[in-house]
This record gives sequence, structure tokens and C-alpha cells, in this order.
Amino acid sequence: MTAAGRRETRRVVDWLLPIDPAAHAEHLPADWRTRRDASAVWEAIGRSQPIGQWCLRSGYRTMRSGDRIWAYLSRRQELCAVGTVREIVEDTEWFVLIDWDEPRTAKLCRDPLPRAVFGQVPMSTCRAGVRAASALAERFAALG
Repeated sequence: MTAAGRRETRRVVDWLLPIDPAAHAEHLPADWRTRRDASAVWEAIGRSQPIGQWCLRSGYRTMRSGDRIWAYLSRRQELCAVGTVREIVEDTEWFVLIDWDEPRTAKLCRDPLPRAVFGQVPMSTCRAGVRAASALAERFAALG
């Protein structure tokens, strides 16, 4: 609360979650690298692991519930899914629990956002930089 007694609202932070599709090869279609639509790639990832829980090596100390998270397909260099951070959990490792926005994710899979548009290469889970955050906010609204 501020001195005036108003509760300050925290701005939603955009996070990039890099995923290597090749780590899910047993479920990928043969043309996963070249097909325009990333739906089959996203579905393959979901068949090989719990899609709503991801281990975090970075970001877990500053990520908060309500933040937005974007799935970045590293070998395709594009974003294919967007969701909301539900919770950060510490077990033997740190995990982020994500509620994927299914309607927006379906649209994003059909028309993935190339890295050239947002300009950031996430090597690990990280905050979107200023340029990326602006591009992500624009795409999020357009997916609306």
C-alpha cells in the first residue's frame, strides 16, 4: 500500500520460456522444422511431458503469479504458446505452474511469432526486454 492507502498494482511481466522441440522427438511429425503451423509441435510437447509444469533454472525469484509466459521453440526460433503463471513451486527444484491460454495459443500456433519480430534470444527462462515486451503486448492484444 502507498502512503495514501491505495494498493499499488504490479505490472504484468512477460517471460520467455525456451523449449527445445527436439527433446520431444518421439512425438514430432517428420516435417516439424519446416511446417508453418506449430500446432503439431506444441501437441507433441504436451504428449511427452506435463504441459502445465516446467522446471525453472532461472527467473524463479522474481516471477510472480499473474505474469504472462510465452513458449519459445528454440530450434524454430518462434513463439507458439502463451499463458499465465499460476504459481511458483519449490520442491527439490523450482517449478512454474502455467495456465495456458488455449484460444490464444491455438491462434499463435497457427501463426507463430518469429524471433525477428521481438528480437530476443532466450537461452534460459528470462524476462522479455523492452523491445520484446512491446511486441508481445501487441501480439497478445491481437490474439484477443
